[in-house]
Amino acid sequence: MLLLISLIFVLAITKYIVVYHYNPTTEKVVVVELDEVAAKLAMQNMLSPEKKSFATKTDSIKTSVLFYFDPNTIAEEQAVQLGFSERSAHTFMNDRNKGAKFYKADDLKKLYGMTDRLFERLKPFVLIENNHDKNNSSFSTPLEMTNHSSKQKQQEKISFEINSADSLQWMKLKGIGPGYTRRILKYKSLLGGFTNVEQIKEVYNFPDSLYNSIKNNLTVNPTLIQKLKVNSVDFKTMVHHPYIKYEGTKCIFALKRGKKIKAEDLNNSSCFSREQLQKVLPYLDFEE
Repeated sequence: MLLLISLIFVLAITKYIVVYHYNPTTEKVVVVELDEVAAKLAMQNMLSPEKKSFATKTDSIKTSVLFYFDPNTIAEEQAVQLGFSERSAHTFMNDRNKGAKFYKADDLKKLYGMTDRLFERLKPFVLIENNHDKNNSSFSTPLEMTNHSSKQKQQEKISFEINSADSLQWMKLKGIGPGYTRRILKYKSLLGGFTNVEQIKEVYNFPDSLYNSIKNNLTVNPTLIQKLKVNSVDFKTMVHHPYIKYEGTKCIFALKRGKKIKAEDLNNSSCFSREQLQKVLPYLDFEE
């Protein structure tokens, strides 16, 4: 209390000196800013500890970003984005690493740091895939995991080809909701298709743990990719390819200036490193 009163007093003296003694031409904005700081300090002093805590939690919730998520696969950074404090998000991950599982949205209520207000905001965005016992199951502690593990092993194995798969097929996989599905299909469209399953890891913000859990369910047919016709494609189309981008496109167009090029020409150029070239060539068609 004494510290806050002292700060307010110092601000008042500073305002007096700035306005009347230091520089008569001081702009009004300086005076207004000093008044605002003093008012905020006074308001903080008037708030009770309970109200201060509520205000902090409210601000945290207002700045959170909402998106569909599976509590069984979400990363710690994503939990913080949803509105969890760093401490509660860390505890969340620790519980899950010890074997805790979520079978329905209400299981989130038992998490450390979960308030009623935060739960009501998150509940519509909880999406737990491939769980046939959601309505009858509940949050499981590590000691309760044995029976659930045996049930999961009995689940029917899903397998599909990723270049021809639609959104419904992707969402059958555990941990893949509408958000991840949209990102996967968008990235496939930008590439023109996948040449190998590991490219799924290149999807924006796709966790390695989630990839490892689904990779055995995926197959790929590279012949289904859509290639860019190097000698006839326009600059605008090529520049949007994730592996080529602006510098690569600029170099390719410089090579084919006034002539048609072949794969050997690109191999002998400095447009791409050897590693980059291995990724780019499957997407290029040098035939007419």
